[in-house]
Amino acid sequence: GPLQLSAGQEGGCEAAVHAMEEIFSNEDCHGVMLVDATNAFNSLNRKTSLLNVRQICPEFATFLINTYRVPAKLFLPGGKYILSNEGTTQGDNCASGFYSISILPIIRELSLILCLQIWYADDAAAGGKLELLKLWWDKLNDIGPSLGYFPNAKKTWLVVKPQYF
Repeated sequence: GPLQLSAGQEGGCEAAVHAMEEIFSNEDCHGVMLVDATNAFNSLNRKTSLLNVRQICPEFATFLINTYRVPAKLFLPGGKYILSNEGTTQGDNCASGFYSISILPIIRELSLILCLQIWYADDAAAGGKLELLKLWWDKLNDIGPSLGYFPNAKKTWLVVKPQYF
């Protein structure tokens, strides 16, 4: 099934919670890691993301390229503005879909590690054996920043079954 549940999935958040509950209840699972990224939608590497979307979802790419290839003007009081070169645009109906497709390379790379994972936008969760969760976390920290995904250790939780403390 889908690993990224924030776009195009009815009840995606609820599905993610139930999936992680099922993963955690598996006797082979030692724990689950719940990860949030720092300022994820604003930090998305736009240039790399547009290249990835062109490969992953060409039907959506033309629209997103036309929308995001030029920096957005963010208006300030007094008629001044700053240019936004990274991230998605707040209020854009396509932002969630753009973000979800953009981080698919991270999700696919992490799927090579034998942890079960679920993503809801920038919130990631993985379950499995502790040593594999550590590999998953390290890999996420290694590959995430190139796409503008910066895991926030302060907002990350590791829930471990009592027998594995």
